[in-house]
This record gives sequence, C-alpha cells and structure tokens, in this order.
Amino acid sequence: MKLRPPSPALLISIIALVVACTGSAVAATMITSKDIRNGTIQGVDIKNGTITSNKLSKGSQNLLFGRRGAAPAAGGEAVYEAVRKAGPEGQPANVITKVAGVTVPAGAYVVQASTVMTAFAGPTDPIAALIGANGSLGGTCTLDTGGPTHSSLGTIVVNDRQTPTTLSTQMTRTVNESTEFFLQCSANAPWRASETSIIATKVGSINLTEVAP
Repeated sequence: MKLRPPSPALLISIIALVVACTGSAVAATMITSKDIRNGTIQGVDIKNGTITSNKLSKGSQNLLFGRRGAAPAAGGEAVYEAVRKAGPEGQPANVITKVAGVTVPAGAYVVQASTVMTAFAGPTDPIAALIGANGSLGGTCTLDTGGPTHSSLGTIVVNDRQTPTTLSTQMTRTVNESTEFFLQCSANAPWRASETSIIATKVGSINLTEVAP
C-alpha cells in the first residue's frame, strides 16, 4: 500500500502542536535562587528598573540613603559644602574673623562645621600673650546659620607649646529663603586656620525635641 505524503495543512497543525507543548513546558519552569550559581549574574544581565530600593536589604538601604531604611524625599537630598584647606593666616588675637561660608536655598538642613586652629608662629610670638593667662590660651569658633549659632571652644597654647585643636560645631536649621551659613573664629593669641569644612545637608523636615533640665 502506497502512503500518501501529509498535506500542508496537516504539517502546519503538527508544527503548531509541538510549539505549543514546548512553550507550556518552558512557562511551567520557575528559576529560583537555588538554580543560580554564585557570581554568574552580573550587572549587564539585569534590566534597568527591574530591582527597586525596597528589594534591597536594610543595611544596603542605610548605606545608600543615610537614614533608617528610608528612601530620599521627593526630589532627593542635596548637600552643600564649603572647603578651605588653608587660611586665614596670621590673624591677630581677640579679633573675630570669618573663616568660611556656604549659601543654601530655602529648606531644612543639618549643618556641620569644623576647622583646625593653630597658634600663629609668625613674627608675632604667641607665647608673649601667656603672661597672666595661667599657662594656656584658647580659641573659639561659632557656626552662624542666619541667626541661631553654636560655638566650640578649645586650647591652642599650653605651657609655651602650640597645641593645634579641631573645633567642631553642628546644628539643625530651617530657612525660608536663600541664607549663608558661615563659620567665624577668634583666639586669645595670634592664630591661623586650616582644613575648614562646612557641610549643609538638606532634609525633608526637622523634628526638634527639647529636653527639660
């Protein structure tokens, strides 16, 4: 008996059936973390936008956002920083001098400032000012945030020896318009400043709690 070749319609039906069965088998297979070998998935294998911040561990979120697992506020945080590696030099004793400043737009801020104050070892001898000062001289720096201030004190000369001191201040501040935050310093002996930094970090809001004495 001679077999007739299958018709084109029958061939198409067979191919469609095979494709449908294969697709079902693929769809029924679920890949889990157990099926992925360590180090095999790289950045180029991940489609942009497929992994969101809420899928990250709390530790990773803290590193990324700097707060307890919280994503940035709408528009993201902004950091404004002023840095002055050296100066001002040779400042006279008992004169308030502006060291650095940074201007920020309206908003709520966490502000930190620091500088290294050193007794000036120039033509003017700072030790001469020690007479009647009980063997030590100090300096002070004040962070001004457009009204409210915070000050830090330190000793810069002890028993005829210079003692460079880091003076640090910090505070929170909400401003309604563009405002300059600046650091100003003075000392009981001629002095100079170095490694000055003012960092203003913009945040969503500030909740102030006053502790009773």
